[in-house]
Amino acid sequence: MNKTVCRGLFLVALIAAAGLRFGRLDLRPMHHDEANQAVKFGALLESGQYAYDKADHHGPTLYYLTLPAAWARGQKTLAALDETTLRIVPALFGLGLIALFLFLTRAIGRGAAAGAAFFAALSPALTYYSRSYIQETLFAFFAWGFLIALGWLFVKPSGGKAVAAGVLAGLAYATKETSVLVFAAAAAGLLIAWISSRPGSPGRRRLPSPVHGLAGLAAAAATAYLFFSSFFKNPRGIIDSLTAFKDYAARGTEAGLHSQPWNYYLKILAGTRSEGIFWTEAVILGLALAGAAAACLGFKKGTTLPEEYAGPDAWSRVFWLRYLAATTILLSVIFSALAYKTPWNMVPFLAGFAVLAGIGADALLRAIRPQTARAAVAVLLLAGAALLVRQNLMANIRYPADPRNPYVYAQTSPDYMRLVDRIRDVADFHRDGKAMLVKVIADPGEQWPLPWYLRDFTRVGYWTGLAEAGEMTGTPVVVASQEYAEIIEAAAGDSFQAAFYGLRPEVVQTLFIDRELWEGFLKSRMTGPRKVLKP
Repeated sequence: MNKTVCRGLFLVALIAAAGLRFGRLDLRPMHHDEANQAVKFGALLESGQYAYDKADHHGPTLYYLTLPAAWARGQKTLAALDETTLRIVPALFGLGLIALFLFLTRAIGRGAAAGAAFFAALSPALTYYSRSYIQETLFAFFAWGFLIALGWLFVKPSGGKAVAAGVLAGLAYATKETSVLVFAAAAAGLLIAWISSRPGSPGRRRLPSPVHGLAGLAAAAATAYLFFSSFFKNPRGIIDSLTAFKDYAARGTEAGLHSQPWNYYLKILAGTRSEGIFWTEAVILGLALAGAAAACLGFKKGTTLPEEYAGPDAWSRVFWLRYLAATTILLSVIFSALAYKTPWNMVPFLAGFAVLAGIGADALLRAIRPQTARAAVAVLLLAGAALLVRQNLMANIRYPADPRNPYVYAQTSPDYMRLVDRIRDVADFHRDGKAMLVKVIADPGEQWPLPWYLRDFTRVGYWTGLAEAGEMTGTPVVVASQEYAEIIEAAAGDSFQAAFYGLRPEVVQTLFIDRELWEGFLKSRMTGPRKVLKP
């Protein structure tokens, strides 16, 4: 494959990825994790202040890298923000992840790199989490940028590559603490690839020097410190990031709410059926296995090599294949071994599966000599790509918040938006408007994403118990979890109009609206012109 064709295929892959990632970013209600991140970013946007919280939220890169998007859209306050501004950031990094594979064209061949770009572009899971305001897509971008830079450092050592690998490692660490798992897998993958690619192979080069190692470590440490210290405003942040490992290690190994079996991720990718809907990324998984097999076999006498791997570069080809395959497989094993699992945690190694799928597709087309058989394989690959497109549209456009979607996890129900709309409706009618008092009584996990959706209200209080919230009677609006709803209803008698709304699967909240306010609101709807309720 010549350079022009390769670039053209990459451009098509990027266009397809952009269409899938940027369209209708506000279609899905905000997940409670997204809302939490959004409110934290809002504080940074308004005050310029940020301090790393080792108990939660992960690293700071997501917040700082969202600032340019907010500035570009002229949004300077939390109230002014919207879902598009926030979600466009991971969408851009999802696009960037695909563009990164351009740096693999000399490593694994142009055909394999172009294939990797297409599989990453069409993967329903990679698309879904590129449309979510969480760290995963940024983490995958920085992690794979680091893995690619590290591979090139070992193939053709230089100070520039060492610093690039270090900066990207620092950014990955400043994004998610689980970056240490990527570093461990990369080290083991390098070792496996270096030893197995035969010391005497043509084109084999020396290892990077200690100077390169020191330069990379210094760049990584400086980058991580810059972000964790909030650009020197919070020097202790980097220490907090190190002490956080104890909590994250416990969370990853102990059974809990998010504990899943070892094959949780593989089952999602291989195929699941939910109420008659079948979901699968088996095309990527199957071709990734073929790519891993090609990496293990290497190139024997008579094997057709890509034109860019003639002569001494043959060793580089085998090294790259085995490095990428070993690192991806190790990452998938490590993440699968952890008890703590959420579907978005598979994003880093799923990106690796996309790379291996590109290698596998390229290897199959090269291994088959008869033109008719090769054409048949190409048709099957196109059919697989079409299936991925269909699955992508189902996951991200048709069923983006449906519990039957395997990428949906504790997702806010569309029904909850009716609760939000009702609060806004009565606020428009109430004399105080968005300064109307709203009391929310629920456990912390059930309070979100309401702080995001009521971000422009000025008198919203959040409590975890009734005693702290005070008297309910006379409060215009109360939102309560089921734990407290019956108590409130019993105590308030008929002074409230109650309605029930689904927050997420198996979690229901009750909206209480002062009866006089509610009846006045209904009357105003029937009579037409808006009438403000008098005190």
